[in-house]
Amino acid sequence: MRTDPLAWIAVGLGAVACCPVAALGGVLTGALSLLRIRRSAGLLSGARVAWLGIALSLVVGGVSLLVAERLQTAQAVGSVSDIRSAVEQTLGGGVDASAWWVRDAHAGLPDFQRETSALLAPVKVGATTQTETLIGNPPVGRFRLVLQTRSGDAIASVEALLITDWSTWLPSPRLRSIEIAMPRSTTETSSEPAEPATVRFPRVDPREAGATLPRDG
Repeated sequence: MRTDPLAWIAVGLGAVACCPVAALGGVLTGALSLLRIRRSAGLLSGARVAWLGIALSLVVGGVSLLVAERLQTAQAVGSVSDIRSAVEQTLGGGVDASAWWVRDAHAGLPDFQRETSALLAPVKVGATTQTETLIGNPPVGRFRLVLQTRSGDAIASVEALLITDWSTWLPSPRLRSIEIAMPRSTTETSSEPAEPATVRFPRVDPREAGATLPRDG
């Protein structure tokens, strides 16, 4: 009597069941092994080994899914927190471009900071949500922020590269663009020229965006 090879394969898949495919494969292989053993009329053994493979697949796979879910939650929370800090620093005039922007520096950033300060300051960043993640290398995150300003609430739309910090396995965002829809009170005046409905950095002509947007840095 020999041990069914599929039983050992189930154990192997169960041991590496951090991948959902491996976990499912371990369960199915273990079940198939039990069926083969039952139908072998005593020629095959290894039922305990097959059950071990099934158990390993379920336990290791379940733990891996739980860890992955918590890591994904931590990544999302970390990204939102970092984006808030980046936008607060940018609008407050104290941004570290090498830490938060795709390139080490942007010549037009001080002008953008002065413009937004004149229109909105003081600014407090309120609710921040990640609205979309675009798959890529690195992935791109899009965020929506509510800015509490002296003229009312403004809405900021931010796009950032999500670069993985391999020391923590958490994303480290690098801002690529920020666009602010100004409060109505700053755009509707009767005696003065209307302020722009939106301000954006970097300022690009949409037809030239591919050539002028900041590159990955």
